[in-house]
Amino acid sequence: MDIFQQPLEANSVVLCLKGRLDATSSIDVKTALQKLIAENQTKIIIDLQDVPFIDSSGLAALVSGLRLAREKSGNVILCGLQSQAQVVFRLTMLDRIFSTHPTLAEAKQGLS
Repeated sequence: MDIFQQPLEANSVVLCLKGRLDATSSIDVKTALQKLIAENQTKIIIDLQDVPFIDSSGLAALVSGLRLAREKSGNVILCGLQSQAQVVFRLTMLDRIFSTHPTLAEAKQGLS
């Protein structure tokens, strides 16, 4: 999995993921989220438009990041979920926990 960062405002960042978010890559995603939050980047948009598959390990990494961000009065917003991810989020009811947006532009508006 490729992980890219795009800074936004002082404590905001976009984390762009590319590839499968599964047991192999979830550790890298979780580590990236922990590092951002430790650096006070507590408002995070995770762009999933290039993530064709998410499994339970990937979900756990995202939930962990959300929990850490909220502990510091931040948030994690998701955008660009592909159809498989949408189904997984609905089945696990995580679509009620995460704020999700179809596009990055809409997610940026939701971050403020």
